[in-house]
Amino acid sequence: MRWALNIIGYVGFGLRLIWPGQELPSDLDPNAGQIRQIVSIMVLPTLALKILPFKWAREAYEGKINFLQYMNEFLHDKIEEAKRGGPQKEGMDIMGQLVQSKYGRNASPASESKDGVPNILNDSEIIGNAFIMIVAGHETTANTLHFALLELANNPGTQRRMQRDIDNLFNGADPSTWDYERSINALMASYTGAVVNETLRMMPPVTGIPKVVNPECDQRITINGREHVLPAGVSCALQIVCAQRNPRWWPTRPSERTGKPNDMDDFLPERWYRSRDELRGAKREGTVVDDVAVPEDKTDYGGFQGSDTSAALYRPVRGSYAPFSDGPRSCLGRRIAMVEMNAVLAVIFQKYSIELAVDDWASDEEVAKMSPAERRAVYARAQERSRQLLREADSVLTLKLHGGRHVPVRFVKRGCERFVADPELV
Repeated sequence: MRWALNIIGYVGFGLRLIWPGQELPSDLDPNAGQIRQIVSIMVLPTLALKILPFKWAREAYEGKINFLQYMNEFLHDKIEEAKRGGPQKEGMDIMGQLVQSKYGRNASPASESKDGVPNILNDSEIIGNAFIMIVAGHETTANTLHFALLELANNPGTQRRMQRDIDNLFNGADPSTWDYERSINALMASYTGAVVNETLRMMPPVTGIPKVVNPECDQRITINGREHVLPAGVSCALQIVCAQRNPRWWPTRPSERTGKPNDMDDFLPERWYRSRDELRGAKREGTVVDDVAVPEDKTDYGGFQGSDTSAALYRPVRGSYAPFSDGPRSCLGRRIAMVEMNAVLAVIFQKYSIELAVDDWASDEEVAKMSPAERRAVYARAQERSRQLLREADSVLTLKLHGGRHVPVRFVKRGCERFVADPELV
């Protein structure tokens, strides 16, 4: 969570935050902190949070008040900067761009749309958008990274393959020297990209995506050859988890792990290298799969009309993979999120490996004396527990482990692994 907050603070607002134990740099804002009790803040009115006699309510109230006070001060700093025509801060500074549109020297006067609503955001709306950017760009990305790390610990063979790709791409160079333009597309097309895609397929941060039919007209959709009418203004939800695990739309094989007829419930980043020809009935792009067209998709990643995956990886049938929603109202930050998650994994696993902790079954001294077979056996127990906990993840605003559930892990320097370097552990 802290890593994701630091990144969105830098990218979205030009802020630099610190890690515990770091000294305060001269250009860092000392007031920036972490928001707690986000769900409570979004669901309950401020007055209710203020009067409820619970610790969580007090934390939520104080967090909301501090956040609004900070953002008001931050907004006025941005306004003064825009009026002076000062340079944009480091990072994308999305909030600064919103302020520039209203207060900058080249800002156009406010106009109204046909229904009388101003086309330029007011100050309160700018702060509201900032809050949404923090929530959407913070917790969702953090949870996806969390699940990716656990799946890599659960699947040592996958971790080793990803590290080989990272080594080949960066050849041991320090991350501070990596060239974004040269490296990012290759990284997202590598096994690192496949790991991120598979994590989003298995554990999307938002499991049900709300949609509303255009209030001005009905919408007709065709499912299995039958036409259905959705009335104007009706609300519905896309159950992304179901779509992304539906074997009808994906190339599948019998599961080697569970013995099930298909492997859609298995974490397998290699599926993103499977040929589209494996999809049932699809012999080439542009044919029909179970009465549904498989469109020819030659667009590269990016933009709401493009794919959610790298052009070098498997391109799912549209609608079968939508962790960022789909269409013009899909997530504006998906490119940033994908770059962030791929970069984080590359930075970590260039020098480290992640292993499940086995402390509940054996001490470090006992592990050191174990034979390879004994180590595999104790690691299998940790894998079983971890996979069971992942199955217990549920969604409250976003998908995560709730109720104090957690999977203990260890980061170890590469070359010092006790378990995941074993080629027999897959």
